[in-house]
Amino acid sequence: MQIGPYALTPRRADLPILTLAPMAGVGNWVYRLICARLGAQIVGVEFINCRTIGTASRKSEWQLDFSDAALYEETGISLLAAQIYGNDIDLIAAGAREFERRGAQIVDINFGCSVPQILRRGSGAAYLRDLDRLYEAVYATVQAVNVPVTVKTRIGWDDADINILEVVRRCEEAGAQAIAIHARTVVQKYKGSAAWEWIARAKEAAQIPVIGNGDVFSVEDARRMQSETDCDGVMIGRAAMANPWIFSGRDGASLSECIDLALEQLEYMAQYKGERVGVMETRKHLALYFKHLPRSSQMRQRLLTSDSLAELVDLLKEWKDHTPLPHDRSDLVLTQREADALAWGGNG
Repeated sequence: MQIGPYALTPRRADLPILTLAPMAGVGNWVYRLICARLGAQIVGVEFINCRTIGTASRKSEWQLDFSDAALYEETGISLLAAQIYGNDIDLIAAGAREFERRGAQIVDINFGCSVPQILRRGSGAAYLRDLDRLYEAVYATVQAVNVPVTVKTRIGWDDADINILEVVRRCEEAGAQAIAIHARTVVQKYKGSAAWEWIARAKEAAQIPVIGNGDVFSVEDARRMQSETDCDGVMIGRAAMANPWIFSGRDGASLSECIDLALEQLEYMAQYKGERVGVMETRKHLALYFKHLPRSSQMRQRLLTSDSLAELVDLLKEWKDHTPLPHDRSDLVLTQREADALAWGGNG
């Protein structure tokens, strides 16, 4: 897969090119780096509102912390794709320039978010109802930066208005270098099944790389999506929250590996956002890494209620010391119900 100057090939012969979807509240540099080390070849920054870039807020400062960018540039283990959204095309272009200045290797525009308040403001998937405006946003962004511009979108507004083929054409004309397609409509949100056949049709029509997204919960799902659609790469979102090892071609990890990852993530998040916020934001991952624990178990309650980094580190290390021999845990593969429960804005 060629995106601008970047040539990507699968990490293994039996795997597609795998990328991490941009996810609100998840795609910070700590988690991006974890997924990159495990094999994600493009890592998405959580989507950022063009109107907040340059504002003096802690949230904006955190979102624009591309501390991992230099590592990707130096080692080539992954590409950093910073995603922007908004209803002001000039601000999108200006934000893209700031992303590039901070080290983003790709600028991605979100045309897929289906959260109602985003749509009401004319952002995200609202552009699918005005393709002239979509073209203008892509074109202005392409002209504003020297790095490749990509797009993430859905197949259309609803079943009666599936316009992904026209969207692909307009994005190509505007200069986009790749397009990621979540194979659901805007109205569908995360319900029902992803219509992979539209990814296949888009791939047949496209002159730029097509990355498939939607209903990929296991390594076999990723292989099947590529086999059925001929997509150039597979983007993984919610499933990676429970199982970042999916990027290395594994549908699970030993309990010992899960504990080691949790320890590393907690410590880096505490450095990144401070102990209280860092610990709280990592809990969503702890709940998934250790979802085999009964809700009533004392271990689960302590993992998900403690605000103390030291207490959690001691708890996890003690647990690891009493861990039996490593065994793969297929329970890290999300069920459809669990994935639905994780659906929120930003992973459009």
